[in-house]
This record gives sequence, C-alpha cells and structure tokens, in this order.
Amino acid sequence: MTQGDWLLDGRRREAAVRRIHRAAGELFLERGIERTTADAIARRAGCSRATFYRLVGSRAALIDALLTDGAAAVVARVEEATAGTTGAERATQAIVTAAAAIRDDPVVATWLRERGSIDDLLGGPDGVTALARTLTGASRPDSRDGEWIVRSVLSLVVLPGADPATERALVASYVVPPLGLESAEVPRLRSGP
Repeated sequence: MTQGDWLLDGRRREAAVRRIHRAAGELFLERGIERTTADAIARRAGCSRATFYRLVGSRAALIDALLTDGAAAVVARVEEATAGTTGAERATQAIVTAAAAIRDDPVVATWLRERGSIDDLLGGPDGVTALARTLTGASRPDSRDGEWIVRSVLSLVVLPGADPATERALVASYVVPPLGLESAEVPRLRSGP
C-alpha cells in the first residue's frame, strides 16, 4: 500500500484499520499490551504515526476497540453454544464456552493476564455480572450469582481443566449447582488416569 492509499475512505480505510488492528494484536502477543507503543504499531502496520492516530484515534481507543470486538466475539460464541438450552445445561455450556472463547482470543487473553480483570471489557463489574447472568440463564435476585459465574470463568481461563470433558464435569458438578438452576444430568469426573 502506498502512502496515498491510507488517505482514501471507504473499503480501503476499513482495510487500513484492520491492518492496524492486526499489527496491534501481533505486537500485544509478542510484547504485551502495556509494552506496545503506538509508534511500534504504526511501524508494523506500515503507516505513519499521524495516520495511525487519524484512523484509530489513540492507543487507548485502539485497545478499547480490540477488547470490545473480542468481548463481542465471546458473547456471540456463548449465545450460539447455548441456543436451545435451559437451566443447568445452559449455565454449564455458557461457562465452558466463555472460558474457551476467552482463551482463544489473543488480545482478551493478554489483557486478562496483564490486568487480571475483565471489568474494563464490558463496562465495569455490574455490566460483566449482568451479562454473565443473562448468558447463563441465572435469574435469582442475588447479583452475587453473576460474580460467581465471572470468577468461575476466569479461573478456568487461568487454570483450564485437563481436557474439555473434565472441565465440563467440574463446572456441572461444582460451579453450576450453587446457581439453583434446574438440574441436568451431571457428567461424572473420571477417577484416576
């Protein structure tokens, strides 16, 4: 792309923004979010610093956009995985899917490793817990349900189960029952190797 290409609107502008997002994601994985500068992202994307700022606003705005996209992808994946399910089965599926989706998103996973919090992803702790309750189907008036779900997902992100079946059994046996949802058949944890 020549310098002039960066100045065009429309599809080329969208392509340029995607290129900056891709460069940022690569650098965040290599260096971490906190150690990646706007200048480094612009260099990796092949644009000037001025073009970087014109297209994405600021480094903070870029990070927010990438986290928002990542969070939306996690939510979409959970919604797809839980379609047609209810009760304990819905909660179990939502929790294991959310943990896997977060682990699969390099920017969100890097953000969590560096910050140890998802509050900034979805508008603060109230937004995160409300979303967790909605996605899992937890509906008791006690908002601590949402905090329990979020903490459970985060623990699975950091300390995943030995395999998906074991992780699902742990969630169904120990994470979902306190939510008071209708029971589904709980998979048994395998004992021994």
